[in-house]
Order: sequence, then C-alpha cells, then structure tokens
Amino acid sequence: MSKLLFLDSLKNINPEEFGLKCGLEIHQQLNCGKLFSKRPCMIVPNDELDKQVERYLRFSLSESGESDKAAKAEFKTQKKQIYKYNDDIASLVDLDEEPPGIPNPSAMSVGFRISEMLGVKVFSKIQFMRKIIVDGSVTSGFQRTAMLGLGGSLKTSFGEVSIDGINVEEDSCRAVERGDDYNIFALDRQGIPLIELTTGPQIKTPKQAQECAQQLGNILRSFSETRRGLGTIRQDLNVSILNGSRVEIKGAQNLKLIPEVIEAEIKRQAIHLSIIEELKGRGVTSQNCSSSNIYDISSVFKATESSVILSNLEGENKGVLGIKLPFFKGILGHELHDNYRFATEISNKNKLRFPKIKGLFHSDELPKYGITQEEVDSVRKELSCGEDDGFILVAHEKEYAKESLEYILEIISELLEGVPEEVRQVDPKGTLTKFIRPMPGAARMYPETDVSEIEVTEKLLADEGKRIPELYSDKLERLSNEWDCSQKEVEEFLEIFSEEHITSLIKLSEKGAQGLYQLLFDIPKDIKKREKVEPISLSVSLYEDLLTSSQKHDMNQKILRDVLLSLYRDNLEQVANLEHYLKEKELLAEPVDEGAVEAKLKEIVEANKGAPFGALMGKSMGAFNGKVDGKLISKILKKLL
Repeated sequence: MSKLLFLDSLKNINPEEFGLKCGLEIHQQLNCGKLFSKRPCMIVPNDELDKQVERYLRFSLSESGESDKAAKAEFKTQKKQIYKYNDDIASLVDLDEEPPGIPNPSAMSVGFRISEMLGVKVFSKIQFMRKIIVDGSVTSGFQRTAMLGLGGSLKTSFGEVSIDGINVEEDSCRAVERGDDYNIFALDRQGIPLIELTTGPQIKTPKQAQECAQQLGNILRSFSETRRGLGTIRQDLNVSILNGSRVEIKGAQNLKLIPEVIEAEIKRQAIHLSIIEELKGRGVTSQNCSSSNIYDISSVFKATESSVILSNLEGENKGVLGIKLPFFKGILGHELHDNYRFATEISNKNKLRFPKIKGLFHSDELPKYGITQEEVDSVRKELSCGEDDGFILVAHEKEYAKESLEYILEIISELLEGVPEEVRQVDPKGTLTKFIRPMPGAARMYPETDVSEIEVTEKLLADEGKRIPELYSDKLERLSNEWDCSQKEVEEFLEIFSEEHITSLIKLSEKGAQGLYQLLFDIPKDIKKREKVEPISLSVSLYEDLLTSSQKHDMNQKILRDVLLSLYRDNLEQVANLEHYLKEKELLAEPVDEGAVEAKLKEIVEANKGAPFGALMGKSMGAFNGKVDGKLISKILKKLL
C-alpha cells in the first residue's frame, strides 16, 4: 500500500494533529536615522543612485573557529556584488570603509521601551555581535545585531507565548537586480535600525500565529519612531511538525495569509515525509541513491526537434547528461504544493549553485517540451531504466552539467534523510515557499569589536519606562472619535503625517476630516487615473497654505484638483509663496457673480420643468464645469424651487 500523501487528501487539516510548533520573528524598521551613521532612513529612486562599488565577499570563521554552512553555501556561488548609492543616503560606514559610530540612542530607546511593554528582562551590559551574511546583502559580510534581553511574554486568546528575545540590528541592502553571476544592491536600506522580536514555539495553530503578529505589530506601530509603508515591517515564521524540521519562512508580509502559509508548510513537510516512507518501502535510501552514475546521452537528441533542448545545446562541448533514479517512478512529479513538485524543489536548489542550468527534465513529466515518446524510450534504454525507475536530464556545457548532476544527487540524498532545516521565501503571489539557503547556526555569530559595550542602569530603564507610548489600537479608536472618521482613514492619515499635523489640517479644512481625506487621497488618485500624472508627496506646510487659501478664495474641488495637478507637474513639494504661485499659474477663480449664476439656473429650471432636485443639481454643476461651488448652486436652486 502506498505511503504517499496527496494534496487532495489534506484539504481540511487539523494542525495540532500534525504536532505543529510555530514561532515568529518580527522585524520593524525605525525612522530615527541609521544605526551607526548620521545618514537618514530614506529609500530613494534607483535612478538617483549615481555611484557604485563592486565586491566579492568571503565568509570568516566564528569565535570558536567554526564555519557556518549557510555562509559557506552562499560563498560557493562566487557572485560579484554591485552596490549603488549616493552621498545623501550612504556613508563610509555603509561602504564598510570606516568603523561604525555610536549606536543610535533613539533606536536603543525604542528597544528598551518595547522590552518594558513585553516584560523582557534587559541585560545590564549589551554587546553588539557580527552575524555572518555573505549573500551580498551587506557590504561587510556581516550584520551588526545586539540582544537587549530575554524572558518576556505575550498573552493571546489561545494562551501565553514567550518572548525569547528582543534585538536591535541594522537592516540589509535593498535588492535591485539579481543575475546568474552578480547581484545589484542599493545602499539606502542598509544600516536602517531594526527592532527584532522573537517568540517561543508555543504557537500551536495558524490563527494564533496571526493573532501574535497582529499584537506585536500593534505594539511596534505605537512608536512615533517606527517607519511606515510597504516593506517596513517583516514577519518571518519558524514552522515544524512532528518528525519534520524547523523551517524559517521569510516574507510572510500579508497578515491575512499567515494561516494559509503555515498550513501550506504543514502539508509540504507531511508530503515530504510520506515520500521518504514510500521510497523506504521501495528499498531506496539516501545512501544507495547517491551512488548513481552520470551518463552522456547526447546521441539520443542528435535529431531532436525540442526547442528547449536545442537552445541549451548551442555552442561547443555541450550535451545532454542524465542520471537513473531506481524506483523513483511517480516521485519526481509528486506535488508538494499546487503545481510545485518534488522535482521542482530539486531544480530550485540546484539553480542556486548552478544558475546557468535553467531547469531539468524528469521522467514523470515526459514526453513534453518537444521531447518525443521515442526519445524518452531511448533515454530509458541508454540509462538501463526499468519500468519503476525514474531519471533526470540536464542539458548544458558537459562539464558544468556533470557538476550540476553530482550536486543534484547530493540534494536528493539530503532530501531522503528527512525534511531539511532551511530558510525559505514566500512567493509574493501566494503561499508557495522556495528554498533560499540552509538554516544558519551559532557559528555565524562573533563579537563586534568596533562597538563598545553599552551599560544599562536601573535609572535608565526607569526613565524609559515613563515614556511608554499609547497603544496603536487605542490611538486609532481615540482619533477615529476625535476626527469623526473611520479607523481605516485614521491609519491612512497617520501613514503620511503625524497626529499633530493631521489635527491642524482638519481644523483648516472646511469639510473636516472628510474634506481633508479627499484632498490627501481621493483627488490625487483621480489625477493619477485620469491625467496619468504621478502624485508627489507635498509638505505639511504646503497643505496648510493650500487649505488657508481655499478658505480665503472659496476654492471648490475642481480648483483644488487643478492646483494639485499643477504642483505635481512642476514637481513642487514646497512653495515659498503659494498666493504668488496661484496667481502666476492663473489658478485663482474670478469672483462669482451670484446674479449671473441665478439667471443661468433659472434657464435650467425652466428647461427641465418637473425634474427632481438631484437631476437639476447635476445639470447645473455640468453647466458651470466646476467653476461655481456646489454649495452656492444648491442654495440658489432651493430658493428657485
């Protein structure tokens, strides 16, 4: 009887029956200047990065003389790392050309206050460490990180979850482009302070993980120092099941999808374990699988019409090589996720070491891609495959293909030993995860000798404890009532300006929060959609001047729209004298002649006798084409009717 589990049989699963253990790692960027330099926390357009340096990184040994396998795996790719920057966003610290400065006091303060909120016991001395990372995402080959304390907890409706650590660390570079033998990074993100919160593995259900992430996000967003917007907060999941392994899943940014990502990982590990059991039943182990020979079977494809094969055979000394996998029938094509098979997992891991191999062909998917059944039969004959055997083919330069297949055998051997401990990335489009590197270990850490120890006194912690901010959820509820708008609208307001600035702007807005929301969000969206002009971020003082002018000159929505469109086209975030600008651009409407307006409205009423008020209002607004305020039109129409 087959031991294989299928996706269809795992549609409705109980995570607890699979022995789910889950923990979270939350990373929140701060907006208080970079951690070890005076540069601002600012992401800039790629076309403003006018300088670059190139590096090749190598890993160093840990304090105990050990090497980290994740670092070794990255080092073996031997990619060139290209770093782009400008002088506004990067310093010599970011370029790893001078030692780091004193850790940013504001960033450390946020860490201490969050520790107080979560009941974390802060250490009396804090030592920054170097965490080895040689994938190119940090120029130095290591990330600076400091653990502030241990022993906190978070209460959820499912039970208490421990806080296993709170760290302050520097963020890595922003990836711009990844090639087969190079990476391009921007230095604007490197060095931005991060608060990292790590929970214990007490999370037993996907919904509990979602609730934990929401609660921790609520605490982090309570601080005015936190950065807002896409990519400023990142949730990583640590997931394991009974007989499986701990897998770190990066990029679970959508809170709503966290339960689905965890369930997908439970299924992936369960199906992987079933494949191992099935192969054991067929007599296949990691030991006897790794001993397969590699064969040159290029002659089979001498007359092939497969464009995929032909495209990989262009050039000298290229060919098709293959390996036989005894008793692998139905295994390579077995799904771990929708349209993601066991062979896909092997291929993705292989591509990270051998990026020029764009894919591999396996027996469970052929004939396909222009490869005929006759060619498949010939391959099976050349490899001496029995009816229950499988095979994998690679087409490329022969020596490169041979090395790739040797590595594929290593991959398969590891996969048959169990679910590997590794780091995976969530696909941005859904819940599929893909391997990115082995799980790093303690060997990646060693002390940072360029940053002095930080002494933490009881007085310092007591002073920080007096500065605990209002919880973000409480703030949303309070401001929703104060501003008379929805909590969603409050969140959008706070994404761009502080509470104090929004309160000031609402007071200047004749229509209160709803009028301000139209000015800040609705009108810019309409301009982008209709005029194909990209809105820019205007300064709060410019909005204050605009709202003041709006009251003074009785501007209607059309005039406000014209003003914003003009500012966007002129790329002006700030204007020294808005009144002068409005006159120069002829954006101030002529004073309205109420007598002329009334005469025109009489004509409209006479021509549309019996029409309801709403219809007359629509025709009247259209007749004046936005040049007359709707409140005045409504007032005169009501008088006439």
